[in-house]
Order: sequence, then C-alpha cells, then structure tokens
Amino acid sequence: MKKILQLAKKEFIQTFRDKKMLPIIFVAPVLQLIMLGYAVTTDVKHIYLSVMDLDNSVESRELAGAAFHSGYFDFKGKIENEKDITTALNSGKTDFVLFFPVDYSKNIRMNKKASFQIIADGSDSNLTSIGINYLNDIIQKENAEFRNKVMKERAGLNGKAISFPQVDPEFKILYNPELKSANYMVPGVMALILTLMTMLLTSMALTKEKETGTMEQLVVSPLKPHQIVFGKTLPFVVIGMLDVVLVVAGGILVFNIPVVGNLWLLGVCSLVFISSTLGIGLFISTISRTQQQAMLTTFIFIFPSMIISGFVFPVSNMPHIVQYLTYFIPMRYYLTIIRGIVLKGNGIEILWPDILALIIFGAVIFYLSSMRFRRKLG
Repeated sequence: MKKILQLAKKEFIQTFRDKKMLPIIFVAPVLQLIMLGYAVTTDVKHIYLSVMDLDNSVESRELAGAAFHSGYFDFKGKIENEKDITTALNSGKTDFVLFFPVDYSKNIRMNKKASFQIIADGSDSNLTSIGINYLNDIIQKENAEFRNKVMKERAGLNGKAISFPQVDPEFKILYNPELKSANYMVPGVMALILTLMTMLLTSMALTKEKETGTMEQLVVSPLKPHQIVFGKTLPFVVIGMLDVVLVVAGGILVFNIPVVGNLWLLGVCSLVFISSTLGIGLFISTISRTQQQAMLTTFIFIFPSMIISGFVFPVSNMPHIVQYLTYFIPMRYYLTIIRGIVLKGNGIEILWPDILALIIFGAVIFYLSSMRFRRKLG
C-alpha cells in the first residue's frame, strides 16, 4: 500500500505540475455544466401511461382508450392501490397516471362536470408538458363527442335548454411542479461531465507515459503490475469525486436544483460510476499509442453515451435492438440514479437494480482493462 501511495503522490505532482491541465480539471466542468444546462433540449414521442379506475365504467374506459389509441401513450398497466401510484412514478415505470373516482360516470350521465385526476412525473419537464398538451387535446375531443351525442339524443326538444356533460381534468405534477427543464437536464449534464472528464484524463495520462518513455521506468521498478494500475488510477478517482462536488454545487447554486435525496448515497453511487469510466479510460490507454489517439478514441465512447444512454432521447423511444445496446452504457444507469436521487429523493430500495448493474459493469470492465494493462506492462 505504501508503494501505491507513493506512486499516486507522484501522479498528483505530475498532473498538477502541468498548468494547462488545471483549467481542464476544475474550470471546464463548471463551464460545461452552465453551457450544456442551458443549451440542451429534448424531444419526446412515447409516454408511459397507467390507469387507476375506481369507477370501472364504459365512460372511464372510453377516455383511457382514447388516450392509448392516440398513438402518443404506451399503456403500462392498471394500478389497484393509491400507494402504488407514487411507487410507479418513483421507479420510472410510468410517466402519467389517470385516476378516475367512483362518481365519474354518474356525473356524466347527470350532465354534470365529470372530474378526474391526472398525476404526472414532472421530473422530465419536456415530457410532462408534451403529455399534458396531448391529454388536453384528447379531453377536448371527448367533450366534443359528448356534446354531439347529447345534441342527437335531444334533437326534438325545441325551445328547451340543453345541458352538456363535460370532462374536467385536475392535473397534479410531482417532483418538478414548475416544469423547469433545467431540473431534468442539469443532472444529466453532471453525468456527462463525469464521463468525459474521468475517461479522458485517465486515457491521456497513461498514454502520455508511453510518449515520454516513463512507462519503461515503471516496468523495471520494484512495483508490481496491480500496484501500478491502482497507483495510476487512484488520483483520477480523487479528481473525479472533486468534480462531483463541483458539478453538484454548480447545479444547486447556478440553477437552483433542489437536491431532494441523500447526498451521501449520491456520492457512493458516483464513486461506483467513476470506477467504471476509469476502467474504460484504462482500456482506451491500452489500445492507444499517443494522446491524440486516446482523445479520439475517448470521443468514440462518449458520443454513444450521449445518444443512447437516455441523456438526450428517452430509451423507450429507441428501436429494441438499440435499447439492448444501452445496457452496455454505464451512463444509462447513472442517469437513472442521479435523477432519481436529486429530483425524487429515491433510495436504495428503488435504485438498487441500477446500482447493482453499475457495480457489475464497473467490476468487469475494470478487471478486463487491468488485465490488458498488466500484459502491456509485461
């Protein structure tokens, strides 16, 4: 352990001796957070919708059916208990819940306003806004159909006042009531910055050793291969965690992002995520001979992470074959974790599948990269 710490100390000194690296490590994350947080927007096609129907009438089923037949919503099942609504929204199994009370159809038949509730996961403000607009259009069409139906039934009542039933929705938006896009996008930007910084720094720092010839000095040193691997990556773990503090603080101070969940849990999950991206950076260093090659290869990994991880486009909108590929992108899991903790206050009981997947991915990629790196040293 003493040898590893000595090597890590040498890496810290070498990293911070290069004055050009300091802005990249500490200033670039904050600037990227600010610029991308304002600039990035999203588009939505499919929206998850569940139904809790206490009325269980023809009228309630017609309205729910109109939503699903519109092509904008994907049916995600029925909810039997009110407590399950929060669980479904927290876990991401659904985006909207249609809640029909027991007197919904009764009010329609009595030509009164038929109220029902639409409960939305507002953490993704863009998706929620679009979903609300879609539902409003569907409800207006239903009101028009009710009106036409009553007019036909009472066509012979000349000179008498005719009352029309009307569907009156009540919207309830959770997690992001003001529908601020920054509340959803900034946590995603945080994940992107950590991915970029840790992978890029690790891959370039190790390839720099090859270019300067100092890697050969490490090979002939009394250090064992696993000591070299941990000693070379430990500084970047520390730098990555410092970047976590910076981007979270920037999100809170610059964008007023309310962190609802446990910051310690976020820190532990970030450490697991950083371990996986460091493993990828270590792998890139084994297949690159120069820093330029390392940089270009890193961006080859970065762009799929941006496109198919759920950062820009919802995974549910992608073709099925692409959805399977997202399981090999660690940023997919971290996005669910960071958005769940920051916006919803989710704990381990909800996030454990993503945390476990991230741990498995990180352990496998770091092990494989370490073995390849050790062979290179040999």
